[in-house]
Amino acid sequence: MKKIALTIKIIVGSVLGTGYIPLAPATFASLITIPLVLWLSPYPIGYSIAVIAFFFLGIYLANDLEKIWGKDARRITIDELVGMLTTFLLIKLPRVFGWRIGVLLVGFFLFRFFDIFKLPLIKKSQGLKGGFGVMIDDLLAGLLANLCLRFLMVIFL
Repeated sequence: MKKIALTIKIIVGSVLGTGYIPLAPATFASLITIPLVLWLSPYPIGYSIAVIAFFFLGIYLANDLEKIWGKDARRITIDELVGMLTTFLLIKLPRVFGWRIGVLLVGFFLFRFFDIFKLPLIKKSQGLKGGFGVMIDDLLAGLLANLCLRFLMVIFL
């Protein structure tokens, strides 16, 4: 039973194994989140609950997985899932297919930018202990990406 529980933690904590991809696992975890964004976006309350649930699940999983893989290991990618979900939190995606794809791409690149090139406050938050430190910097990067995406949507849509 312990082995099954650990396997489930690894699958979820590495977002279906994206953490094991040798090159850019965080980018792949971010990409694999887009279908979840599309599925949840028509349901803002459910979407919000999912972000909160994944955030706290991520803290729990990262605490356990850091004991196996080390501090903020590359294999832990559930933080990217939360960051991407946060990027599109309460954003009404355009109905026109081309515009929807454009908004998704811009949001993806904004999140990856803020996740990679961390602003000082975000970088400092990453140093917090345990799973909270793993998760909070991506949540903050997602919030910044969300604000920028909203601004760009006001200007261009």
